[in-house]
Amino acid sequence: MSKLLRYLVDYKLSGNSVPLKSYTIATEALGRDADFDTQTDSYPRVQMGRLRRMLDSFYLRKGGENRLSIPPQKYEIMLEPNITPSGDQDNLIGEGTNSSTVDGRPSMRADTDAGPSNGKGADGPWVWNRGLLAILAVVVLLVGSSILTYYLSTGRTGSEIAYPRLALDMADGPAGAGRSQFSESVGNQLVRGLNGFGGIRIFEEQAGESGMSDYLLRLHFLEAAEDKIGLRLLDQQSGEILWSRELDTVDDDAFRLELDQAIIALAGPNGKIAQTEISRLGNDYSAGYPCLLQFDLFIRYRDPEKRAPLQKCLQKSVVLFPTDAHVLSVAAFALNMAERFNTNPAARSAGMLLARRAEALDHNSPAANFAVAQSAFFAGDCATGVAWGKKAVALNPLNSRIIGYLGLYMIGCDNPEGEDYAARALKLDPNADLSIAAAVALQMLKRGEASAARKLTSEYMASSPRKEPALELAYMLSSAMLGEKTEARRVWKTMAADYGLTENSPPREMLQKWIDSPTLINEILVIINRSGMFKNNGS
Repeated sequence: MSKLLRYLVDYKLSGNSVPLKSYTIATEALGRDADFDTQTDSYPRVQMGRLRRMLDSFYLRKGGENRLSIPPQKYEIMLEPNITPSGDQDNLIGEGTNSSTVDGRPSMRADTDAGPSNGKGADGPWVWNRGLLAILAVVVLLVGSSILTYYLSTGRTGSEIAYPRLALDMADGPAGAGRSQFSESVGNQLVRGLNGFGGIRIFEEQAGESGMSDYLLRLHFLEAAEDKIGLRLLDQQSGEILWSRELDTVDDDAFRLELDQAIIALAGPNGKIAQTEISRLGNDYSAGYPCLLQFDLFIRYRDPEKRAPLQKCLQKSVVLFPTDAHVLSVAAFALNMAERFNTNPAARSAGMLLARRAEALDHNSPAANFAVAQSAFFAGDCATGVAWGKKAVALNPLNSRIIGYLGLYMIGCDNPEGEDYAARALKLDPNADLSIAAAVALQMLKRGEASAARKLTSEYMASSPRKEPALELAYMLSSAMLGEKTEARRVWKTMAADYGLTENSPPREMLQKWIDSPTLINEILVIINRSGMFKNNGS
């Protein structure tokens, strides 16, 4: 990073007006070979993003009148005023559409430059002329030196969480150039997919840091099966194989889909890395990564005993790691869920404040963008929620939680695309959160597809050690609609007991225990009436 920063500064001070390209950055600043292919390897863009975040973190902590920055989608160092995000967060929800395109969707570039980026504006205060170059030289070198000293002294980019470190070993195999190109292509898809999930640090096994990694993901060619490859996840210290999968390469589209599903199985909220880490950490609620793991477990199983310690560790995580966009995103998600019943507008905007901070730190974080979307949905702003939610999905089309919850919230907004998003999440990830499966099942029941709803709910209930009320309700209703009234009554009686009610309690009273939307309650009561379980829907 220090080498890359110095290169950008030297290039700016040289007065060269030709914009830098990714190939130049890769070969001259990052040490890549002359045959580097920018079409298949995103290494320069990834490293520029990393340096951009380091600069943002530094100036967020240290302040100052001016700052160095790297505009999004550019390979250029800039000197500009250091504008700290305003503390005045009035009307935050409406701000979600400020960075939108003409069709209302949020722009993939969610920020704006504080000053002209090309120096051509006659009225701009930051025109790059020869007089200012001399001043710039002094300022940039002094500030750059302080940044380098800061990071060298701390050893990390500010306060960093000890996320699991994953090294990629994309073996070329003995067949030469063909396999080498194939390995590189697979490696690029893995990097893109894995980087979309927060909470994992990824680097190449050959980068000289393999001894510091926790896991190694290795590609190997199966000599006994010419059209197959294997992926193995190994414990870097012990060499134990933790996970493996064979992928058929005959059909390219099918292979790419299999590879995406392998990425989800590894890095998803319920993936192998998370499972391995939680088995090691157990019931650990320490601030940082252990707390984030506990949050993932809570979202999937909703164990009420985890709520209090989880709230404490998330609050502590935000204090200790104020520049970690992933931590702020998770905290915003949790705060939104905890405060959705709060009628105080100031309290209900707290989640949005955290979400906006996270998005400001990392514009390309899927979790941060979705935290903004969720905040908007919970404030009743469906249009803003959909816009930011779709941006989050575009940034990581493999995160079943983001896709599924976007679908769930869109269903609540009567958006016809909602069920498609939720169903896509279930197709991508068999371990998707139970509430997503419940939402899809209830939509099936609204159309009278009782058999499909019964099959779906049975599968997810069998795989879960915890109860999900909405899933149980959908199972109960589908059983009743299929004529299995005894089974339906059994489930209803159990659910009523869980909430301190009797099996004869009015259905509305039951639903109000865990559903806050009157519209959704009325829709479910229509399905209950159709099932014939109750002569009076209790209203």
